[in-house]
Amino acid sequence: RNASRKMNTSTTSQAFQTPSQAQLAQAPLNFGLEFLTSPSHHNLTLVVQQGEPLQANSVVLSLNSPVISHVTGKLGQRQYSLRGFSRSTVQRFLEAAYTGSLEEVTKKNFRDINNLVTHLEVPWMIDRCFSHFKTWTFGMDANNFAEQHYVFTEALYIYNHHNKRNYVDIVVKGFSAALSVTRFFVTNYLESVSLSCPLTALDILFEIAENKEFVILEAIVQHIDTCHTSISQNGRYLLERICETDRLRFTHRALYKSLMEKLEGAEDSMGDFMLVFKLKQISQKPSKIEDSIPYADIPNLFYDYECLKSIGDIDGLMKYLVGSEKVTNCYTFYDAVAIWLNQRGYSSYAQFIPDGFVERFAEHKTSQGWQPLSLHYIGSNTANSFNKKIFENMHPSLITYSRYFRIESVSWYTPEELFGRDHDIMFKFREEAVTECTQEGICGFLLRITGATKDKENKFNIRLLTDGKYYKGDLHFHDESLSMIDGIHFALDVTENVGPNKNASQATVKWETLKVTWYGKPHRDATGDYWCWGPHRFHKKGKGQLKSGNRYKRGQFFGDPKTTRIRPVIYYFRY
Repeated sequence: RNASRKMNTSTTSQAFQTPSQAQLAQAPLNFGLEFLTSPSHHNLTLVVQQGEPLQANSVVLSLNSPVISHVTGKLGQRQYSLRGFSRSTVQRFLEAAYTGSLEEVTKKNFRDINNLVTHLEVPWMIDRCFSHFKTWTFGMDANNFAEQHYVFTEALYIYNHHNKRNYVDIVVKGFSAALSVTRFFVTNYLESVSLSCPLTALDILFEIAENKEFVILEAIVQHIDTCHTSISQNGRYLLERICETDRLRFTHRALYKSLMEKLEGAEDSMGDFMLVFKLKQISQKPSKIEDSIPYADIPNLFYDYECLKSIGDIDGLMKYLVGSEKVTNCYTFYDAVAIWLNQRGYSSYAQFIPDGFVERFAEHKTSQGWQPLSLHYIGSNTANSFNKKIFENMHPSLITYSRYFRIESVSWYTPEELFGRDHDIMFKFREEAVTECTQEGICGFLLRITGATKDKENKFNIRLLTDGKYYKGDLHFHDESLSMIDGIHFALDVTENVGPNKNASQATVKWETLKVTWYGKPHRDATGDYWCWGPHRFHKKGKGQLKSGNRYKRGQFFGDPKTTRIRPVIYYFRY
């Protein structure tokens, strides 16, 4: 990458005499576009689909493509056939190989270019094509079906022809992040495709609508109403897929009932009759009450600190976080860095964060399509070394001041109430997809806590209750809120010295937004009298002190558990 663009002719011809000498270089490099048109360097002919063959230097292309390297270096060939590709596509590849930059990739030429660089196995160009695709996917208009259909079709094509799953994963992530996008695409796609489209496409569609099956129901009911016929083969296959799950997770009971009635009264067919029978059979299958209650797990919780503790340096930490399947958003990444620094005693020393670390974080965030960090979540305290580096190297895409919600629980809890008992935590919130609410009471959601017991501390769990029929009192749940599950991040607020007659909601929050992602599950300390969640210890300092050999070197104490109150907090960021 550091090769000078200003090479004279004699130096260049010497450098490129043999592949063995060139092996020290690594593409992409800017060799100079002027050498592509220099006949004295042409020793390889590329035969294209139509038109005159193209000429190039075998060493330049070998540095970019192991396929060309093998053909010219091992086999000694001076001609290579690319008859499956247009002359303009091969020309653009040559320009990229000579300049180290893949420019002018558009939706019109993307497939041809991606096919060619995949065929030639050019790693850096394959990565550039993937970056272009991610930009289109995460930047598409939520109400533009043509844009959505393009990225979906390209991902499906690449999966079928190149056996690459990464493009599909990006599409699933982009289309499932917001309910409005999921509903718009699923409905329009099922309307636009033939009565029987490839099963692979329907499988991907099912992934996009997972945990939002009512979107599929809406599309199927709409199709039956519009066409006045029975269910299509596409709809039948999707319903069969849903039948394979352990439990029907439909929460739109009226919509589900409408579908059943339409299927029962459809013109067709023994096939529809059998599908109705199967759906009824599964929906009526007896189960334990607890198993039948629909939950969604809260993401980014209960990770084990041990996987961070063993990392010896900050570069190793970056490598782990970039490659870890656990790290799926900026918040999880930030929490990991913060706890690693804190437990090593580096939290107030900015020199332990090397130059370029924040930039690498920002680049990874952009490449993954993550939403930025809330400034409120990380706080403005520059005594924190990671914060200091973030503010010193402020990247425009890394911090947001408004594109998030901070949703606080209605009630405060003692440590025993929060961690040791089965109960529901109420949050007031209305998802933007709910444009008009006609129900009485308050829009919101419940997090169901399964308390830890002395003999089964690992039993503790936090889950979103996803069926409105289990909501009692004034609170009601909208199915549209299911779309928020992948975009929420859990934290805690803590206050102290709340007397028996004092309302905790009127007390000053002493510790705001405690991070808990990498701290496992809350548990009692060795005495059984106090609660801990990682290094957060809910008792007076001096009682139950961190003992020698404890996995956490630095602890945080939060006063008498009788007067300490905790408030769960949800940070919600939309994709």
